[in-house]
Amino acid sequence: MQVLDFNTGIDFGTKGNLKEFGPVGFSPNPDEISTWSAKPFVELHFRLPPLRRDLGITVQVFPFLPDGAPVTKQDCWVHVNGLLVHFCSVSAPSEIGFTVSREIVSPRANRLSFVLPNALSPSELKLGNDLRKLALAFVKLSAAQA
Repeated sequence: MQVLDFNTGIDFGTKGNLKEFGPVGFSPNPDEISTWSAKPFVELHFRLPPLRRDLGITVQVFPFLPDGAPVTKQDCWVHVNGLLVHFCSVSAPSEIGFTVSREIVSPRANRLSFVLPNALSPSELKLGNDLRKLALAFVKLSAAQA
């Protein structure tokens, strides 16, 4: 399991390091700068260096909100190791930022999960044959001690 490097973070583009973090529920085909969530639940796995303070995480995202879609925002529930740490609604390109108590994380194995209940497939909207349940395009994850 990969250590989350605070200097590089996670890059979700074609030249990025997403695959090193055991991604679950993400599209297998990233574009130049991002990777779409392909299911209503996506997850990353990583180890952390020892922490003296809480962990601050920032994730750059773009929502899937095509014209005429029945949703105007993508809700996002964020969990670390099964515990809810953040909720937000994304209606425009955004940075999702939150702090995780160092008591929640482990130096061995951690799960960062995003629950995306408003995910839609383009095929449901008659916008092509794409069956992936899209919610957010992930661009970059950064982390640092808070």
